[in-house]
Amino acid sequence: MNLDSIRKMNKGELHVHLNGLVSTETIKKIVQSESCEIPKNFDVSVDLNVLRPAQSLVDYLLPWQVLRLIPKNRGNLRIIVESAFENLKADSVSFVEIRNSVIYLASLNNISVDNALFWLIEEIEGASHKYQIRAGLILTVSRGIHTNEHLKILLQAYKNLGFPKCVIGLDLAGNEDIDPPKETAQSFMKAKSEYGLKITIHAGETGNYENIRKAIIEFGADRIGHGTAASKSDEVMGLLKDRDICLEVCPISNRLTKAVGEYEDHPVKIFIANDVPFVICSDNPAIHASSLSFDYYRFLCETNSEQHLKDMYLHQKKYSFLERI
Repeated sequence: MNLDSIRKMNKGELHVHLNGLVSTETIKKIVQSESCEIPKNFDVSVDLNVLRPAQSLVDYLLPWQVLRLIPKNRGNLRIIVESAFENLKADSVSFVEIRNSVIYLASLNNISVDNALFWLIEEIEGASHKYQIRAGLILTVSRGIHTNEHLKILLQAYKNLGFPKCVIGLDLAGNEDIDPPKETAQSFMKAKSEYGLKITIHAGETGNYENIRKAIIEFGADRIGHGTAASKSDEVMGLLKDRDICLEVCPISNRLTKAVGEYEDHPVKIFIANDVPFVICSDNPAIHASSLSFDYYRFLCETNSEQHLKDMYLHQKKYSFLERI
């Protein structure tokens, strides 16, 4: 199985961030057109991409210093979403769950979070129809002192807009060494029980498998973002297997963030051996100058398992937050 044949395979994308899916040249044009104030020592010609393993997760996230500065108008938001869907279509992706934090969009455009969410939903739904790719939006909040506050703001906007079907889940991301306010877990569980929103948590990406356990027990996670550290604990792998909680494995990203070391086998091999459910995802493919197909190919190189690639679309359907795939 070669890269060309992999590109033609039907795929679902369950872990991808909107601004990390947009072509780098599109980002550069928007940054220039909006006259963004670029941070000192940030070189737009090279720092929007991460092509070699970063020194840390913080270094890996360097491109977001600029990605968070756009878009400053709805027209450019449309261009961003169009670029994202063009890239998905070129990679034979038939359904996608896009992650975005939304609050930064409201701040950049000096509009309410309700309006920002409305803008984003309309653009995603328009692109979904145009490119014939089923799409849902996962609302992301980052770990920090304002996590629970931001989550409440997003959920209020979701309610104010009449519980739009496009919004399918919630995501907790960011530095795993930072604990959000204690009430955050309860807020996630409440949103899941009251609104039926699914939960995915970035956990175990920086080596701490206890964060995966916490995501499952305290936050009610239906899926785990990355979760590479699960391989270090038979108990955690058993929990994932018994509760049928899927890991969102991102082979290229895991190497670039050093979640998996240069000379280590990817833990997906251990997940396979222990029947831990997983899907292959891309995380931030444009930042990697890559695509989901390259993640498939990297997985194939890691495992030599064509059968898992052939079965992947069914697994992506099974664990998707989208209804009636």
